Amino acid sequence: MVKVVGTTYDEEGKVWSGPIANDLYGSDVTLAKAIVMQLEKTPQKVIQIIDSTGETLTAQQFLDYSTALAKNMLKMGLKCQDVVGLYAQHSLHVATMMMASFLCGTPVSGAFYGFDKDTLVTIYEKTRPKLIFCDAENFEKALNAIDHLQLAAKVVLMIGSVEGVTHISELVQTEEISREYSQFPCASLSGSDTAVILCSSGTTGTPKAVMCSNQGLLHSNFYPTATDQSIILLFSTMYWASGILSLIASLLHSSLRIIPHKPYSPEYCLHLLKHYKVTHFFTTASQASEVVLNYSKQEIRESYKSIDTLLIGGSKVPHLLQETLLDILADNKHGPGLCIVYGMTEICGAIVASGGYPFEFKLSSEGKIFPNRKICIVDEHNEKLGPNEHGEILIYTPYTWLGYYNDPETTAKAMHEKWIRSGDVGYFDDEGFLYVVSRTKEMFKWNNFQICPQPIEDVLLRLPGVAEVCVFPIPDLIAENLAACAIVRAKNEEGIKLTEDCVRKFLDKHLDKMYHMRGGVYFVDAIPKTTSDKILRQQVPAIVNAHYKIFD
Repeated sequence: MVKVVGTTYDEEGKVWSGPIANDLYGSDVTLAKAIVMQLEKTPQKVIQIIDSTGETLTAQQFLDYSTALAKNMLKMGLKCQDVVGLYAQHSLHVATMMMASFLCGTPVSGAFYGFDKDTLVTIYEKTRPKLIFCDAENFEKALNAIDHLQLAAKVVLMIGSVEGVTHISELVQTEEISREYSQFPCASLSGSDTAVILCSSGTTGTPKAVMCSNQGLLHSNFYPTATDQSIILLFSTMYWASGILSLIASLLHSSLRIIPHKPYSPEYCLHLLKHYKVTHFFTTASQASEVVLNYSKQEIRESYKSIDTLLIGGSKVPHLLQETLLDILADNKHGPGLCIVYGMTEICGAIVASGGYPFEFKLSSEGKIFPNRKICIVDEHNEKLGPNEHGEILIYTPYTWLGYYNDPETTAKAMHEKWIRSGDVGYFDDEGFLYVVSRTKEMFKWNNFQICPQPIEDVLLRLPGVAEVCVFPIPDLIAENLAACAIVRAKNEEGIKLTEDCVRKFLDKHLDKMYHMRGGVYFVDAIPKTTSDKILRQQVPAIVNAHYKIFD
């Protein structure tokens, strides 16, 4: 089997490269064309199950519904490259709506269904959709956003009903539907055209609208071991890159996709994994930690028994959590098992991965590089650095990145020559494994020493009783900044017993004095995060101050 990832280093150019591989899809292929070609090979294969009702869709039914919806969207006046909004929970026809948009060549701009009107306005002020799919429960918020932005947008309901508003079930009727691919706008598009508009994580400011090309998404390789026998569980909605990439991977392989009817919880997740014998599953570090903290290893093993690939991404995965999951999955010999991925919305997915064969795994690293991608590490003057030297991670992908929607100025700032800036600080070791240590905007100075919060947080997460932690700076006249931390106690006996003194003694034992918490140790109820599970570090000082009055 060919390696999925690997790293070679060009010492002269100071560039790390992944394996060279032939592309599976040509530059003229769109998502719509590739998905249609695959699903037409397996027309009777069940590719979707709704957990709440047991309702299924075969590949043939899915294509018929998608084709019918696409034709009706065009009748509603949508034109190629118009934006379509999605503001809804998981339901029977979310994937249908995505596929119909691929056929129409109308990029989807997703919003999390729990967002309020103001957040929705922030997102759709950028992308200005002409058609919005939403649920009855958030219909009023969608309508308010449309009025506020003065959008000429129509609304279609996915779940529930509102008098006088079209429901998607009315638009997927399949009588006398022709499925000629050439009749749809996507037939005139290429791999370099926009397929989806995703929000960047927003950890350092207002989220940006990232245009993802057909080509970039087709080569995202989210589940390299997926087949038509795979069973994929998907909690992420289409607001997240993980949701989009899981959906695309399942359709490109005719895999069965399990659609949950409730939000994520450890109990519900373990039930679905066990009940459906799930083979491929994406989760975040905090979700996995919650499972590990609340269930025994044996209970988790029972639910993970069928797992081929447990994919974890979105934020740094703590060393201790990796060790625990490796132990739990030790008997799973038939697949990669635990697989850590690091990527960016801007490159439509992962750039490196660390996992079992055919990957290469190393504890605490982000892994090695996917095929045809390249990485360099640069200092503050954009000078390239060598192995074991810390600097900003810059990424090159041969698959078209189209920039930020209607924002050429921000797009230009995100580029350095052919490279995309990640905003992350990291380094490669001598074996070609990448390590991410911090965001460039998260680092701070103490007595002229650069302090990276992430490594300190990784150490603190090994302390029994610590459920979550965020290290942040407190301004100081002499030292410039003092390191402080906010900790969420675990909901167990160890968490109850955890004190500031315990934390300080633990740091004394495990870290150099320059990394000690001179700014204080503070216990909080929760640490703010983005909807994609990244810490909103800039908000933490205010939360701590509200309880402890640490600032004047």
